[in-house]
Amino acid sequence: MELKPLTFEQWQEFLLQNSRGSLFHRWEWQDIVEKGFGVKVNRLGIFDTEGNLAGILPLAERHIWTLKLAGSPLMGIATPHSGPLGFIDLAEFLPALEQYAAEHRIDYLELALSDTSAREVLQQHSFVVQELCTLDLLIPEDEESLWSQLEVRCRNAVRKAEKVGVEILEARNLEEWLDPYYILSRGVYTRQGKEPPFSRDYFKILWEKLYPSGDLTVLMASYEGKYIAGGVFPRDRSTSYYLDGVSDREYNKVVPNNLIQWEYLKRALAGGVKLYDMVGANIPSIAKFKKSFGSTERSYLYAYRNRTIGARVGRTIYARYGSYLKKVLGR
Repeated sequence: MELKPLTFEQWQEFLLQNSRGSLFHRWEWQDIVEKGFGVKVNRLGIFDTEGNLAGILPLAERHIWTLKLAGSPLMGIATPHSGPLGFIDLAEFLPALEQYAAEHRIDYLELALSDTSAREVLQQHSFVVQELCTLDLLIPEDEESLWSQLEVRCRNAVRKAEKVGVEILEARNLEEWLDPYYILSRGVYTRQGKEPPFSRDYFKILWEKLYPSGDLTVLMASYEGKYIAGGVFPRDRSTSYYLDGVSDREYNKVVPNNLIQWEYLKRALAGGVKLYDMVGANIPSIAKFKKSFGSTERSYLYAYRNRTIGARVGRTIYARYGSYLKKVLGR
């Protein structure tokens, strides 16, 4: 196998023929990642020994100090799922990836794979493998069934938010939500002594790339004339994602986040969404909230490989001082 850059036309044609692709494999998503996070995305084709296009790989690339990091996805670029797409033999793909990494002097590699049975072959190729979880919610065919999937405490929270007067507004233009949402985001992370993971420019490019095609929903919760919470929900085909959510904790008592999720679920049902990926189940308190809507855990693999001594040392330092470094670097 061999990895080589693809044109826009080649990429699009392959995606159209492959129903397993996700939002995060789309060409537009790579644009969002590049402009929103300042990274480079190599849009690579995976070619078999006969020169046929067997798969695609969006490989994001970032430099930190003297190190070149690459991943599909790469941590920190708001891309929960990615990896190679196509009917590919991983035992043949990984040597091709290694050759590409050697030729382009990549120090560190990351991959995410939905197939948990791939652990052994990844380890055979010197990857460290971890099993992570996301939370999937199957959307039924009617609102009554959707409501019945919610746990009792969740239904009660939705009723409470409605009773006290929380209103959910669906954004129709960028000006309606961008500034208040970003202010809420800064508030969330300032309390934690962190910088927001998403910049204002990121949300802007996300809207510009996905909203015109109907592939992005932004909901804002208003209470007594003030925005107190919000959620960002992109979609692709029949799958949607909970990409980001923010709220002012002073208003937790009126539980706006439960109402935002319920209002989004109703819109997802009306819009033909079959699967709602709530993205991430590795923080217990957040996982508990997401599970209250009827979602269930699904495992996937996250794998990384230090290709050089510098990468090994760098990752060790990051593991010890990551929080401090993020603050210094503004990440």
